[in-house]
Amino acid sequence: MSSEFGKGLCYCLGLFLCHSERDFNSKSDICNRPDLWFNVASDHLYELQIPKDLPRNLKLRLSNLQTKVLHWGHGFDSKNKPTEEDKLWAINEAKKLLLLIDKHFKIKTEKGDWQ
Repeated sequence: MSSEFGKGLCYCLGLFLCHSERDFNSKSDICNRPDLWFNVASDHLYELQIPKDLPRNLKLRLSNLQTKVLHWGHGFDSKNKPTEEDKLWAINEAKKLLLLIDKHFKIKTEKGDWQ
């Protein structure tokens, strides 16, 4: 069995974040229109798997990120289109969640100066 856009936890968050690097440096409409950016980047969160043994607050944040990003990417709500601030929030939240996942598994991490 295969997955079209990836399946897992950190793997899917990583694929989602790949769009932040690639698309921010582009002149395309995807970069300049948050609704298009979310439409492309959000696909990687369809099969985000949240382990049951993570702390409740971490599971809630992961679920919240997934729900919001999928809604912004595929909710087709023309009245409440996502903004550039929504895009920055989602990218920063995904980075914070990856750090918290490492912390939960007692993996020593440090934020990079260039991230």
